[in-house]
Amino acid sequence: MSVVLERLPVDPSGRSGVLSNQLKRQRVYIFPTLQGWLYALMLVVMLLGAINYNNSMAYMLCFLLASLGLVCMIHTYRNLAGLILSSTTPKPVFAEQQALFPIQIDNRLSLARYSIQIESYKTKKLLFRKREPRHIVSVSVKAGKPLTSYYPVMTTERGILKLERLKLSTNFPLGLFSAWAYFEPEFYCLVYPAPKGSKQLPQNVLHKENVDYGMQSGTDDFSGFRKYRPGDPVNSIAWKAFAREQGLLVKQFSGKSSQTLILNWDAVSYINDLESRLSQLCYWVLLAEEFSIQYGLEIPEKIIGPGLGAHHKKYCLETLARYGKQK
Repeated sequence: MSVVLERLPVDPSGRSGVLSNQLKRQRVYIFPTLQGWLYALMLVVMLLGAINYNNSMAYMLCFLLASLGLVCMIHTYRNLAGLILSSTTPKPVFAEQQALFPIQIDNRLSLARYSIQIESYKTKKLLFRKREPRHIVSVSVKAGKPLTSYYPVMTTERGILKLERLKLSTNFPLGLFSAWAYFEPEFYCLVYPAPKGSKQLPQNVLHKENVDYGMQSGTDDFSGFRKYRPGDPVNSIAWKAFAREQGLLVKQFSGKSSQTLILNWDAVSYINDLESRLSQLCYWVLLAEEFSIQYGLEIPEKIIGPGLGAHHKKYCLETLARYGKQK
């Protein structure tokens, strides 16, 4: 037998970024385990002994154990069938960090599910197509409640990490049978370059630019407020004004100059390896954001103007992660 993944109807609320599939009963695969085959062999030997000695108690014990095996098969099958699986886009991580893919298991029946194992199999293109087991996560789901589990994958390089097909299996309750089904998440994890390299910002691309008085966020004389724009530093927001329900306002200070950092290929020209260049640029983006220095990014086929803030940092890191990669 086996569990197929049927695409559920689109959520009428219009939510995006969620993929749901239901494990249909006619697609839950089930097969005896090694212990199950030994159990069946034992029953055959017992039956032969009961026939040979015409012992009614031996017949009763043999049929009782055979019934127990059939009941175990039904419970193993029901422990997996009918579950609803959902996946969402995982949070981006840096290379050499662990990516966590969220997998939500929704159990809408009044039947608790125990000892469900989630694992990913990588197919090797060799003779007999040997499959190498990966990390295994074991969960149990209460009756009528959803459970969110995270499947970890260790990243080794930047780019787009696609989670392989997941296998859900269970041997509950006695381990005589194994039931399994497959789930293929369609979401991927964005992996930023590993932030490595020099800890000092490049001075040859650090320059000052003139700005009008009262039109910059600095540390000189206070000159007023302006409306918040995406990318503005969080520490420049007037939180007291926000508490008075005046909206998001940014404090402005009078000054004559501000520093702007332009990160480009010239700044990492001394590095020969492409990945090492991207790692250094990634590290400088994080440092510039930490020190609240406006920065821009210029790499082949992509130019990002100076900016600051969480959105600007995310845009720059995504650009570095996707450079030379295809979705």
